[in-house]
Amino acid sequence: MANVDEQSFAELYENSLKSLEEGTTIEGTVVEVNGNEVFVDLGYKADGVIPREEFSYDEDEIPANIVKAGDKIEVYILRMNDGKGNVLLSRKRLQTKRLREEFEAKVKLDQPIKVKVVNVVNGGVTAETAGIRVFIPASQLGKKVDNLDEYRGKSIEVKIIEYNPEKKKIVGSERVLVKAAKDQAEKEVWAKISEGAELEGTVRELKDYGAFIDLGGVDGLLHISEISWKQIKHPSEVLKVGEKITVKVLSADPETKKIALGYRKAEDNPWLNVPYQVGDVVEAKVVSMKPFGAFVELPNGLEGLVHISNITHARIAKPQDVLSMGQEVTAKVVEVDLDKKRIELSIREMEERMPEDQEAATEEVKAEAPAEEVKDASVEDTKTEE
Repeated sequence: MANVDEQSFAELYENSLKSLEEGTTIEGTVVEVNGNEVFVDLGYKADGVIPREEFSYDEDEIPANIVKAGDKIEVYILRMNDGKGNVLLSRKRLQTKRLREEFEAKVKLDQPIKVKVVNVVNGGVTAETAGIRVFIPASQLGKKVDNLDEYRGKSIEVKIIEYNPEKKKIVGSERVLVKAAKDQAEKEVWAKISEGAELEGTVRELKDYGAFIDLGGVDGLLHISEISWKQIKHPSEVLKVGEKITVKVLSADPETKKIALGYRKAEDNPWLNVPYQVGDVVEAKVVSMKPFGAFVELPNGLEGLVHISNITHARIAKPQDVLSMGQEVTAKVVEVDLDKKRIELSIREMEERMPEDQEAATEEVKAEAPAEEVKDASVEDTKTEE
C-alpha cells in the first residue's frame, strides 16, 4: 500500500509540473539574482537560469538593477539542461525579437529609431539596435566632427533612409532628424516673433559689429549700437558667450530670416533726463580720441565732445598732444542739443589764459625766430608761468 501511495504521489507531482520544450516562451518568477545570473522558478522540477550574456542585448544593463526576487519575467527556453541541472534561459532573445519587430514597424512608419554607435568605419560609423546593424555615413551625422571617434559609444536617434535586410544594407541618417527638429524650432520661434516682442535668448557668438543671439533655434543680430547707451568698442565689454539675456525685436523678416534685436532699455536712456546746461562745469574722463577732438564720459554716463579747438589755448595737431586715455579733466558745457543727442564741452575755457598782448607777442616772436630760438622761447615762457 505504501508503495502504491508513494507511486501515486510521484505521479501526481510529475503531472503537476509544467511541460517545457526548447524554443518556446514561458513566464516564470525570479527567485534569486546572484551576481551575473538570474534564477527563475518555472514551475518545473528544475529552476531556470539566465546567464549575463543572455539577459539583455544592452551590455550596460545590470540584472540586479532590472529585476528582483518575486518579479514575473518572460523568458525563452534555449536548452532543457545547461549541464548543471538547470534550464538554460534567455531574456535577450525575446527582447531582441520584439525590438526587431518594433524596428521594422518604425521603418514602415518612417519614425526615428534609437541606435548605439559601436564602431568607426571608412566613410562613417556603424550602430546597432537589437542586433541589427545600421550604417550611418559621415555626411548623415547630426554634426560635423574632426574625429568620428567622438561618436563611438553614443546613443543617437536616426531615420532609416535605405532598408534592404536581404542584402544586409540598412542606412540611417541623424542629419535629417536634426534638420527636422531645427525647422520645427524655427517655426515655433517665428510664430512668437513680432516687432516689439521681448524674448529670452542666449549669446551665441560675439563679433566686432555685434552679437548673435540664439532665440531657441533662430539667430538674431544684436548690433553693437543697440547693446549699450554708452559707446563701446566691442560687445564683450557688456556681454559674454553663453549668457542668457532678454532682448527686444526691432525688426523681423521671415523671407530673409533676418532679425534685428535691441538690448538697451528705453527707460535707461540717459538722454531722457539730461542734467546739464550751458555754462555748467563738470568733471569728465577721456574715453576716446579722434583727429577732430576727444570724447569724454560725463558722471551720468553720457558722452560729450571736446572739439580740438576747445582743448587748449595753444595750437595742437591732435588731441593726444595734451590729453591721454582715461585722463580726468574739468570742462565747461558750451552746447546741449537734445534733438541731435549732442553735448559739446570746452577744457580751454577752464584754463587760465595769458594776457592777449603777451600771447600775441609770443606768437609773433615764434613766427619770426629760427626753430631753436622758438624752442628756447617756449621753455622760457613755461618757466615764467611757473
